[in-house]
Amino acid sequence: MSEKKQKHPTHVERYTGSLEDLARDVKNMRYDKLTEFLCYLAAQVKSEADKDMANGKPRLASKLYLASNYLSRSQEEIDSAWKISEPYMEDKK
Repeated sequence: MSEKKQKHPTHVERYTGSLEDLARDVKNMRYDKLTEFLCYLAAQVKSEADKDMANGKPRLASKLYLASNYLSRSQEEIDSAWKISEPYMEDKK
């Protein structure tokens, strides 16, 4: 019998570390890649907000829209950090 996939799992599939490890691993990425990751995450959270709004959950959607905006703002700040640090990077690929 196959296991039913959780809609909202409590861990990241295909990642064996803890959530703390995941945060550390994401933090250790080069800033341009961290910026890219935050862009994807902001878009995913916004997509969930859109679904919740369409499903008549405006309070939840509003919190998710706000979180998506904060992630986008974080993305902008990390991108600024990348622009400062990029000239000092040995391997830019």
